[in-house]
Amino acid sequence: MILLSFTVRNHKSILDEVAIDLTRPALKTLQPKEGDWSDVIYPIAGIFGGNATGKSAVLDAFRYAFTAIRQSATVWQDAKSMRRAPFKLDGNSQTSTSLYELELVHDGRRYVYGFEVDREGIKREWLRDVPSSRWRTLLERDRDESVLTFHQSLGSKIEVTPRELVLSRALLLKDSPIHAFAHDLVESFDIVLVKDSHRTARLRSLADSLADGDVTFADLEALLQVADIGVMKIDIEETNIPERIRRAVRRFERDWREEDDKDGSAGSQEDGDDEQGELEADELEQVVRRLLFTHQGTTDDCPPFSVEEESDGTIAWLAIAIPALEVLRGGGLLLVDEIDASLHPHLLEVLLGAFADPLVNAHHAQLVFTSHESYVLSPLSEVRLEPEQIWLTDKTNEGVTELACLADFPKHPDANVAKRYLTGRYGGTPRLSPSLFAALVDTGKVQR
Repeated sequence: MILLSFTVRNHKSILDEVAIDLTRPALKTLQPKEGDWSDVIYPIAGIFGGNATGKSAVLDAFRYAFTAIRQSATVWQDAKSMRRAPFKLDGNSQTSTSLYELELVHDGRRYVYGFEVDREGIKREWLRDVPSSRWRTLLERDRDESVLTFHQSLGSKIEVTPRELVLSRALLLKDSPIHAFAHDLVESFDIVLVKDSHRTARLRSLADSLADGDVTFADLEALLQVADIGVMKIDIEETNIPERIRRAVRRFERDWREEDDKDGSAGSQEDGDDEQGELEADELEQVVRRLLFTHQGTTDDCPPFSVEEESDGTIAWLAIAIPALEVLRGGGLLLVDEIDASLHPHLLEVLLGAFADPLVNAHHAQLVFTSHESYVLSPLSEVRLEPEQIWLTDKTNEGVTELACLADFPKHPDANVAKRYLTGRYGGTPRLSPSLFAALVDTGKVQR
């Protein structure tokens, strides 16, 4: 999968329709002239902005769309209402639809896939492609018009419930003509969140990947050498889980889900937590594995460190570097929230440089990240982002996230973009009140 653009409306702090575009200005037609999509797409896009301006909301909208494709026909069916996260700060958005649309390339062909949801379920869904020189409609769904039509090339009609996407159902039907398309979407997507719990959980699951052979010890040790953080060796420790503990975890998981359904919280993803679902049997194995890190020291028998004992920098680097390595090896889309958190700017450059280098990034992998770090925008950075690769979030007085591209601002060829960004010339910086913070030191001076 190669992403061309993503459009979203009415998701968390995003009220009005916004879009992030990864196509180069040179693309003027539906198909690239030479047929090579890698020449007309950007491998990197960065979203910059102040705290609480909605950078993470953009990435969460991506995640919602891909999770809906993966789970709306399965896990989501257990909830009592449609899972969604509409804008909350006005009186209409809760009942209005939320829109998600992906324009992408699959197997060399251009597609656009999108859907609209409301509290009742799927209101609209569509899939179109460009087989030659014009758009062709493959799927059209409209609840209000009682329409669900399929192009003849897709064969028989796929039956769905009101709260499941056709593409999610096709993911379960291996003989469906659009199964490969759906499978490519969900398997080509990954996201790394800034939460410590998310990053730590990734490293814990990494132990299972090592045991399964998906990732090798040599991969990890090489990545740690790149970061030069003193880790010399990685091992796996395996511990048997007593049956009574496994039964207790299953009971807790069942009770938790029942309580979620009771209070209606299962119908929302607004807290940004990972996708919810029942634990499968293979997720509750008799053996739990964890990583152990041996550091360089003054003796030969230094005790190993557990993940919990490792530095934030080590956890942050591995949590990002491993999925980056996987997507660079196979292609796809990686989203990283606050990519600069706990990472040195030079490590960030190593990561961005790998995606920017066509010799390294031979499978046309793409990286979309959020950041506060202006170093990437400065002349000091060795990875130069074009204005079309830089996106800026800001928030209105009504709490609405706005998204703009640097290319939309007046061009200043010799301007220091980082400096202009930090001084608020492009928006996307917080409106600070240092005098109020100073007054907080002496609480008697704070007045409402």
